[in-house]
Amino acid sequence: MNVEQLLAQSADQYMCEDQLEFFRQKLAEKAAMLRERIEKNQALCKIERQPDEADSASAEEDRSTATRLIEMDLQTLKQIDAAFKAIDAGDYGFCADTGEPITLQRLLVIPESLLSVEAMQAREARGRHQRAA
Repeated sequence: MNVEQLLAQSADQYMCEDQLEFFRQKLAEKAAMLRERIEKNQALCKIERQPDEADSASAEEDRSTATRLIEMDLQTLKQIDAAFKAIDAGDYGFCADTGEPITLQRLLVIPESLLSVEAMQAREARGRHQRAA
């Protein structure tokens, strides 16, 4: 199944086996890409320190950036793992907060998403409100 076929399916086919397999594949591809990127960034973190002060500062900034990217990618891998578990449980594609279907367009962009746009916005608003209080 390709994206056009996925989007052409009727609403009553939402998260049928073909769609679940499509997203399993999409999640697996994204996880593989992230693991590869993590390995590359880990290699950057292992580069030896430079004797020249300017080179050393630049290398340290590169290591710091690589470390932040690794942390973000590891977090996304956790979300992908949660999405695989949701597929296995029969919950994938349905918002964890509301139970409503997550749009296919959102899942195509962020296949590891377990929240609808509205639920994510509500969580973010609650978070901002709690930080302001």
